[in-house]
Amino acid sequence: MNLRFYSHFNVVLLLTGLVFLTSACATMQQSSSPYGDYLLARYASSESDVKNAAKYYKLALDKDQENTELRQRVMLSAVMASDIKTAAKLARVILETDKNDRLAVLIAASDEIKTGKYLVAAERLDQVNLGPLNQIAGGLLQSWALYGGGKTDLALAELDKVSKTPLLGDLTWLQRAMILNAAGRFDDADQAFEKAMDSAVMVSRITYVRSLAKIENGKRDVAIELLNDRLRTNGNDIEASFLLERLNAEERIAQRFATPQQGAAEALLGPAQAMAERGVYFLSIIYLEIALYLDPEHDAGQNLLARLYELQNRSEDALLMYAKVNQDQPWYMPTQLDNANTLFRMGRVEEGLSILQQLVAVNPIKKNKRALAVALQSDRQFEAALAIYNELIESEVDADDWQIYFARAISLERTERWKEAVPDFRKSLKINPDQADVLNYLGYTFVDVGENIEEGFELIRKAIELDPEAGYIVDSLGWGYYRLGNYQDAVTHLERAVELEPGEPTINDHLGDAYWQVGRKLEAKFQWQRVLSFEPDEEVDLDKVKDKIENGLRELPQTKLVSDKGVE
Repeated sequence: MNLRFYSHFNVVLLLTGLVFLTSACATMQQSSSPYGDYLLARYASSESDVKNAAKYYKLALDKDQENTELRQRVMLSAVMASDIKTAAKLARVILETDKNDRLAVLIAASDEIKTGKYLVAAERLDQVNLGPLNQIAGGLLQSWALYGGGKTDLALAELDKVSKTPLLGDLTWLQRAMILNAAGRFDDADQAFEKAMDSAVMVSRITYVRSLAKIENGKRDVAIELLNDRLRTNGNDIEASFLLERLNAEERIAQRFATPQQGAAEALLGPAQAMAERGVYFLSIIYLEIALYLDPEHDAGQNLLARLYELQNRSEDALLMYAKVNQDQPWYMPTQLDNANTLFRMGRVEEGLSILQQLVAVNPIKKNKRALAVALQSDRQFEAALAIYNELIESEVDADDWQIYFARAISLERTERWKEAVPDFRKSLKINPDQADVLNYLGYTFVDVGENIEEGFELIRKAIELDPEAGYIVDSLGWGYYRLGNYQDAVTHLERAVELEPGEPTINDHLGDAYWQVGRKLEAKFQWQRVLSFEPDEEVDLDKVKDKIENGLRELPQTKLVSDKGVE
């Protein structure tokens, strides 16, 4: 049954690598030649070890200081290692000979904004054609540099120019509103905020920033109205919910975008999100690293950067980034959920569960409880998960929430309360009849327990129609035939299931059993041998598999005494 259960609830993914490669990373030492250090850096980079990559590129450059390609790599590797200060020093050296290096300009200018050299940064950004991808980010940085240097009108003029770029020009409206608000031009700021909302780009963020501006200007009632309007449109808005909750509790709201540095960091969030959505992760990470250099407490940037780290196989770096998010900021709670999921994927289940349990204890909202229930279920703690699902269904459940009934049904079935599970399976299908996983799970279990056999096969077939490439669903059909003693049909479907998911232990084990029953005993033993070569599966008894390899399939399957009418 594991395939049906883990299709939705296996959130614990063990990430492993070759022992040799892991050992090599741990024992790398400085080479006597720049080329040797360069190779070590490339290797570290291929392993997503950004710290060692930066270290060895730097060592290579120290031995070959005129190598311009190495200098570029050292600069970029420093950014990836969150060392913008070092990257900025190299950027300035690069710009001495190549003033049009676009990333070097952005990095050097960001360091100048950080240190208050606003007009130096503005002039630097003004002298370079940044190209279509970096033009938005550079223009937004330049506007904040001009504002920081006391040139508000020039900052607004720069935003006018940037707004005409074909890519992401609408991002300028929020920055215009923020600069006008910071300059005390509140009516003009309101008009810009309205334009930003009309653009429908980053509406959640615009509402959050605008509400903060209203709070800072003593208009808490207007902020509450804005937030309520947003939540009527999207009740799950993280930032609006966070801010409204604190306003209703009459808590003090800290000023968030008080400096040009904080404004510039916020300006980079939009381009970073846009690049991430387009799969340009490298550039998105650069923007976010710069943003967090400018504003180390930018929680939305921290959350996005940590998730990008994960996409780059940098889970440890993601955990460190999640840990930096301040608990008094909107993205703290979502970050804790992401943090727990990262730990689950790394196989650190107890740590992940501990985080979720603490989260529920502090903030027992529906989303947090549900995340804990799913985690407990994936860890096979079905009774504990069931208790939470019962509580959630009894207290508050959305009319279209088919998933929660499916989840509770699985916990009931897994705790041998099959009869109680059936109504939840049916409720889930009543809400959403076209969910292949629910159809498959219910259909397979009908066949497996010997009840409603014909309906069970119909449900499985419908699941296959909806998702014909899902090997675990095809396995359900094949194993159903096996349980009925129809071994030839079982072989046909189980062979197809193995083609679809060749590395799945349970399906290979099933196929081995079916081969044995039709007399293909050498092939059966081959399939069982394959099972031993895969990652361990808790639902496959390896001792039984080894016994089958040595002695064959000694027990006949427990076929049900039912007619197979309707299931041929």
